Amino acid sequence: MSIKAFWRMDRLIALREKHGWSQRELGRQSGITETMIARYERGFNDPSVPALLRLTETFGVSADYLLGTTDDPRGHVGDGQMSDDERAMLEAFRRDGWRGVIRVVAERIP
Repeated sequence: MSIKAFWRMDRLIALREKHGWSQRELGRQSGITETMIARYERGFNDPSVPALLRLTETFGVSADYLLGTTDDPRGHVGDGQMSDDERAMLEAFRRDGWRGVIRVVAERIP
């Protein structure tokens, strides 16, 4: 399956503008040339997998979001119906392991 089928150029543009960056600055931040950023935004080229990963790391969003398979910048998790508490526990686990989960649970016990 081609990335072009899902690539959301509008999201790349919106994220770049949200950060107040020119195409040149996004290129500097991501390590992708300004020319390639412009080509991605105009739909002339699809980003390679390494370039897509650099963009996700630069903006702190998931590849799924940039590809348009989810509207959640954090990407797909479970069935998409994750509660705020579930998301907090997952984020705590990713950040601090089980100790982080225990802290989150302890904070929520009345």
